[in-house]
Amino acid sequence: MGVYMKSSHTPTKHAIPFGQNGNKRDIPLESKTGSGEASLSLGFPPETMVPKVSGGIPPSGKDFNGILNELSAMGRWANAGAGYPFDAAFANAIGGYPAGAKIPNVENSGFWLNTVDNNNNLDNPEVADDRLTGRVPAENYGIATLSGLVKADVTLTTLQSAKVRIVLTGELKANMAVIFPAWQTSWTVVNQCTGSGSLICRTKAGAGVVVPKGESREIIGDGSGLVPRIVNASTTVAGITQLSSAIDSDSETLAATPKAVKALADTLSSGRLLNIQSFTKSGIYTPTLGTRKIRVKC
Repeated sequence: MGVYMKSSHTPTKHAIPFGQNGNKRDIPLESKTGSGEASLSLGFPPETMVPKVSGGIPPSGKDFNGILNELSAMGRWANAGAGYPFDAAFANAIGGYPAGAKIPNVENSGFWLNTVDNNNNLDNPEVADDRLTGRVPAENYGIATLSGLVKADVTLTTLQSAKVRIVLTGELKANMAVIFPAWQTSWTVVNQCTGSGSLICRTKAGAGVVVPKGESREIIGDGSGLVPRIVNASTTVAGITQLSSAIDSDSETLAATPKAVKALADTLSSGRLLNIQSFTKSGIYTPTLGTRKIRVKC
């Protein structure tokens, strides 16, 4: 019968690693031949497994303390919920991070999720451009703010793009673009810019979304371009729409405000006299705004 793991089976956590203050030796990668010293490559070398009377060398207590100290230090680090930031040399030594590995970012505000097995791309995921590394953001906290935008296109860094909310400020003197990585994720972009220019969010080569001044848009990255999460409403498609208080519009893209509805209801329900026009000679009758019925007296 197997032994099942339960939440109540949590192992004991140790506040300090084994042998923290003991006599120990740092374990090297390779052993010196015939030294009897342990190494990561051989563990305890062959001479430590030969009787002393036959020329063997007893294993060293310093080595036992050293290796147990290292292993328990790793366990202590994991017990504290900590991880290791991206390490190109380590990644190269192990043949690349495995798919599913979570790597803390340099700000300790989130993680990078490695999406490819044996990822041998040694570029740091925190590159200063939209370059793809096979590592995408996961569980990132905070807001990215870009200020001083004027007219030149801006490429978000991967750390900025890792945030789910992007706030943009500046005085746009011309149309400009904010370049996002070609990731499969979503963002809320807030355009607090002033000026005459328009702002579009797009990937380097894909489609984009215009974010009007003073407004925010939820946009989705499909791995190629960017698309709005909610499209503009029409008579056939549900989506966002602009409000209007006009009561004489024939638009099919605007939505009436309560003010417009009340004004129309007041006009229809009261039947009040809006205006009197008198003609003493031939002329053109122009109805007063809100007129629904007329009475002609000759």
